Amino acid sequence: MTPELRWLTPGDDAAHTALMNEAFARGRRPATLDFTGALPAEKPRSPQLGFFEAGRLVAAATYHAMHLGWGGGVELAMSGVAGVACAADCRGRGYVARLLAEGLRDMRERRQPLSGLFPFAYAFYRKHGWDWVGEQRSYTAALSMIPSFPEGRDTRRMEGMEALETVRPIYEAYTRRYRGMITRKDPNPNYWSGLDHRDGYTTYTYVYRNPVTSADEGYLVFRYPAEGDTATLHEFFALTPSAYRGLLSMLHYYGTQLAKVSWNAPLDDPLALYIQGYDLQTRLIPLFMGRIASVDQALTALQPATDLTGSVTIGVTDSQAEWNTGAFALEIEGGAVSVSRTDQAPGMSLDIATLSQAYWGQPSLDRLRAAGRLEVLDEPAYQLLAALLPPATCFLKDGF
Repeated sequence: MTPELRWLTPGDDAAHTALMNEAFARGRRPATLDFTGALPAEKPRSPQLGFFEAGRLVAAATYHAMHLGWGGGVELAMSGVAGVACAADCRGRGYVARLLAEGLRDMRERRQPLSGLFPFAYAFYRKHGWDWVGEQRSYTAALSMIPSFPEGRDTRRMEGMEALETVRPIYEAYTRRYRGMITRKDPNPNYWSGLDHRDGYTTYTYVYRNPVTSADEGYLVFRYPAEGDTATLHEFFALTPSAYRGLLSMLHYYGTQLAKVSWNAPLDDPLALYIQGYDLQTRLIPLFMGRIASVDQALTALQPATDLTGSVTIGVTDSQAEWNTGAFALEIEGGAVSVSRTDQAPGMSLDIATLSQAYWGQPSLDRLRAAGRLEVLDEPAYQLLAALLPPATCFLKDGF
């Protein structure tokens, strides 16, 4: 029987839950698991694509519609790929490759020029056109080495709607500083549910308020670990140095109850300017894997400086999306980019993964060129493309 590829409906929820448990929960079934196949009517659904063999769901992927802040208030649509799974007895048949290819086609139709995912293995998704984008610092610090500051007196705890209404503007202001942060304006996933108490543990939200201006300038979200003595910060966003010191003070105060704390931060985070020592562990890790789903849609979404003008032709290869393969003529003028197919010889050639990384801006186009990831035949054209796709500091706190 020919396998069936189709979008899932609420009637497939029980089978989908069972597949997710096999893939991500080692077959464990939560005690509260309900196989009625119903979801609460008020819960928004993200599109889910599945493969069926003889009526059995054997592979699936979820595509979350979301938007990324691209700096300066610019927002770009992205499809967050999640829950990619295949039953153990059906692997090696190309089902996941088909799910990803069909998902890319759907992204193009929905005008979602970008896609992102958190891989189980980078090498697997690199074959399908995704590659790592962005770099972040991952900290583990002994609380004993974090000092308190006078600003700690201006940091207070908030709960419920008061916390949500206070921290949302802080988060939105923070996203304007970096490229690639989820705006949290889309209904699913609901990232603000992270402020709720959960799993029998209290969630503590602390906000720094400037005593002079009464402006709220930073916040952190904290929960005690279920096991061990290392806590993980779910949120740590500071808009000013004073807010940063105030939030560090809160970590200092928890040093009487815990040994360590861990969190991720942007590459330009200033922690090392406040504390340094052998008890501070810092790793450099990628944010996630990104991909351009549609070359023409992604490039025309850019808003370059109005004084950047010129023409460049690039050659792109994409084995998973034929609409991205070929030569594209870019016309840059008046703060906009127009893109069209062309028969002209390209000034440079690169694959979709390299173009995707350069689009995010971290790694930069120059860094990719130094690694031999693209072929340059026209130096002025390359310089124009490098100006259109400048280096950037990226960050992404949310998973999906």
